Formats: sequence, C-alpha cells, structure tokens
Amino acid sequence: MKRKIPVYFWFPVLGCIVGGTFFMSFPPVADQFMTLFGVGYAGLSVLFSILYWSHSLCQMPGGLIVDRLGVARSLIVCLAVMIVTNLVPFIAPGSLSLAIAMRVVLGLVTGAYFLVMIKIIKILTPPVHVARMQGMHGAAFCLGTLVPYLYLPPAGAYGWAAAYLSGAILCVVVGLCMFRLPLERLRETRETDSFSQVLKTVKKIATSKDIWLMGICHGFFFGSINTFGNWLPSILADIRANSTPEDWAAATGVMLFIGTMGRVFGSEIMGLMTRWQLITRVMLLIGVFYWVLAFCANPVLFFCLCLVLALLCGLTFASVFTLLIEIALPAYVSSTMGFMSMLANLVNILLILLWGTAREYTGNFSYALCVSGTCALVVWLWARKRNPEKALAGKAPS
Repeated sequence: MKRKIPVYFWFPVLGCIVGGTFFMSFPPVADQFMTLFGVGYAGLSVLFSILYWSHSLCQMPGGLIVDRLGVARSLIVCLAVMIVTNLVPFIAPGSLSLAIAMRVVLGLVTGAYFLVMIKIIKILTPPVHVARMQGMHGAAFCLGTLVPYLYLPPAGAYGWAAAYLSGAILCVVVGLCMFRLPLERLRETRETDSFSQVLKTVKKIATSKDIWLMGICHGFFFGSINTFGNWLPSILADIRANSTPEDWAAATGVMLFIGTMGRVFGSEIMGLMTRWQLITRVMLLIGVFYWVLAFCANPVLFFCLCLVLALLCGLTFASVFTLLIEIALPAYVSSTMGFMSMLANLVNILLILLWGTAREYTGNFSYALCVSGTCALVVWLWARKRNPEKALAGKAPS
C-alpha cells in the first residue's frame, strides 16, 4: 500500500518555499530593476531591504494576530493580500514609489504568514518530529530563495514582470492546497486572554535577554545567507573583471542551496553537541570568515568560503527554533517567535544596507565585511556568557 506524505510535512514545506521566493525575487534581475527605477547600488539596497524592514516590524504584532485570530483565518488573509501586492505593480511598472509601497505591504503580511507556518507545525506535528520539521521549515525557506535564480534569468528582458507574476501564481497554489489541512483543528487555536494579560506577556517577551540574544544570533545566521544571496553576484563581479552579476546568478543559487541543505541536516547533528554550543561556535566562525573574505581577491576561493559559511549558518536553524519553542509560553509561541524573528530581520536589514552603501561610497565590499565580522565577534563574546538552554531546567528566560 502506498504511504501518504503527512500534511504537517508537505504543506509547511510548500508554504515556506513560496514565502522564500518573495525575498529573492528582485536580486536575480537586479540590473533590470535598476534600469526600470533609475537607481544605483544605494537605491537598490533600499529596495532590497524595504521588504525586510516591514517584515521585521510586523513580527511581534503579527504573532499576536495569529495567536488570537487563529491559523486558518490568518492564512486566508495573508494569501489574499500577497496576491494583490504582486499584481498592483503592473499598473505602473516604472513607479518606484508604488513598488516600495507594495513591498512594504508584502513584508507586513509575510511577517504573519511565516508565523502561521510555524504554528501549523506546532499544532499538527507529533512531538517526536518537531525538531526535524523546524529544520525542514527553514530549509524550505532557503529553497524558496533559490528558486527565483532558476526561472528569472531565462525570462530575459521580462524578468522583472516574471518576478511579480510568479509570486501571485504561487500564492494561488498554496491557497488551493490549504483545503487539504484539518481546518477544524486550526480554527480551535484562538486565544481569549484579556488585553492586560497580553500586555504582560509582551513585556515579558520583549525584556528577555535570552530572546534578544537568540534573535541577534539568528540574525547573523539567517542574515548572512540572505545578504550574500542579495550581494554575492555583485561581489564576485567586482572581483572578476569583465563579468556581470547575472554571470554569477547560478553560483549564488548554489550557495543558497547549500544553506538549504544545512537547515535540512541541522536537526540530525543536535546529538553531537548541545544546541547552544552549536550556536556559539558558528557565531565565532562567522566573525572569522567575514574578516577572511574581506581580504580575499580570488573569486573561486571567495565562493568556496561562502559555501562553507552558508552550510554552517544553515545548521543552526533547528537549534534556534526548537530551543525558542521550548522556552516560549505555550499560548504565545507565535508572539515569541515573532519578536525573535523581528530582531533577526533587523540584523539582516542592517547587513544588506551596510553592504550596499559601502559598495556605493567606497567602491568595494571589504569595509562592510570587516565591520560585519567585528560585530559578529562581539555577539559571540556576549553569547559565551549566557546559555538560554538553562531556562529549560525550570527557569524563565531572563
């Protein structure tokens, strides 16, 4: 008898792949958008990062909305708005203000959308498989960021249009697949706490040093992969003369794929060391790698080092999210995830803006890599002094 793939596996994976495509739908055809909107590298960094800004700012309120509104209703609203934001730009394709406005709205909605996927995993997945599913959830997002590098360059001069249209089509696919979920179980997840209780919970989450630290660390893990996903083609084009960012699109796709594989296998290595040991060791390596990359003048070596870095960053995903799920209050998993993700996205935004601005005004990315590496080492020193895993021994995060 043929064995069915459980819905708690394939639906969050599909949903996160689709969500991931939005975050890399512009970089593969960056030159087209630069020409379309008449902007340079600094302007392009704003266009790239604006989605992350709104995405990060919506994480905490998005978590509260999902916790109180329920998973099913939240998902329907998110999909509907995401379809609209990908179709409206066709009204005035050359309007930078319209494109930015739609990216802002898209970021706000994806902030809640990914929290819906996390909560679906928590509700439907047997406890023994939660760690593996969190790793798959992260891997699916990374795989989604890789997908635009496969289909946008072949679209030629219409790559910018394909970037928008594909997003709307993929949202329709997720919406149709949603009817395979056990919707009754998802509707039963609404919370009815009083407003004062919600405020107390928000205060507890927002003042937790452990959650702040985990958010910043995850910002460097997730942010390193995303920032290289945005800027690696430009960096390699700078290093190798007479090449363009489009020439390195496939190489960037490989890097994102390696990060995806890291997330897939991250849960499998959790038995070799504690989760916090893995997190702190990778933080140290990020700082070291950034400094090495800042002075690397060989494109092949630079690319190979990026592959290793992407793999290391991907390995941490399951550790970060399973640790946070166990620390979070059961009724406010989405809110806790949202706050941590907000911090991570802010770090990611700062990296994207720093690298693009440094390239615009210094002519290369070396200074940005040095600054990023120094910041990573400072965070590593902080991480060595704390261990949020101790909260699982009966202490609340402090």
